[in-house]
Amino acid sequence: MKLLVYSKADPAGVNISSHLLCELSFKEVPLGSSLAYSHDDFYLIGIDSPLISMSMPAPNAEWILCLSRHKSESGIRCLTVHTPGNLCNHADFGGRPKEVAISNPCLQTRLLQELKRASNMLGLDVPVSVEATHHGPTSLPAPITFIEIGSDETAWKDDLLGRAVAKAVSNSIKSYPKFGECAIGVGGGHYSEKFTNLMLNEGAMIGHIIPKYAMNEGMDPGMIKVCMERTFGKCSKAYVDWKGTPSKYKESIKTIEGIELVKV
Repeated sequence: MKLLVYSKADPAGVNISSHLLCELSFKEVPLGSSLAYSHDDFYLIGIDSPLISMSMPAPNAEWILCLSRHKSESGIRCLTVHTPGNLCNHADFGGRPKEVAISNPCLQTRLLQELKRASNMLGLDVPVSVEATHHGPTSLPAPITFIEIGSDETAWKDDLLGRAVAKAVSNSIKSYPKFGECAIGVGGGHYSEKFTNLMLNEGAMIGHIIPKYAMNEGMDPGMIKVCMERTFGKCSKAYVDWKGTPSKYKESIKTIEGIELVKV
């Protein structure tokens, strides 16, 4: 089974899930001690806890997609996708320090492409972007991806934004590439235009993204290999924002056996 999860306390998650129920023919079913909605082998479930600290909603899930809000100081409306994880020695927003979740590059890329398509179809003038790896949860045994509405309460409750994300999710889960050459991204800012364009225009299947600020904070270079290992599907490629990566980490990447390094 595949899980579509939202927090009942998150207005963006509630918004997206309500539109998703209109997009696909769900039926109400029991799931453990909770109620969920099923469509084929996809299960939509609302939980009471925040997504960043959630436990495994179902033990046999193949992967998890979190329907969530995105918050930023700018308050700019946007639609984003990313993989959770804590790259440095602190965990301010769920998960454990120096631990990353299992990424799902194939799903993440398809979601980003469908977000862009849905945004254009609905005439939304909002940025669509992949984000760097951040926050929890980090210890779940299944791959996990976040799809989000940003960046304030007005946006989280916006009907068109919720509809756009629901359409992106619906179209993605109907048919997404289950196999492909998976990669990580290294360098650049939190919202990487380079990696976003690679995913949108070239279909690059990128999961974890390690931003420059994490490296500037003293991230252990070994986390690069950890991110590769914590990838659903074989990961042997690293797209590296060459100008946006400190030299120490460039040299570390070169020492990883079997890696294909692509400068961008």
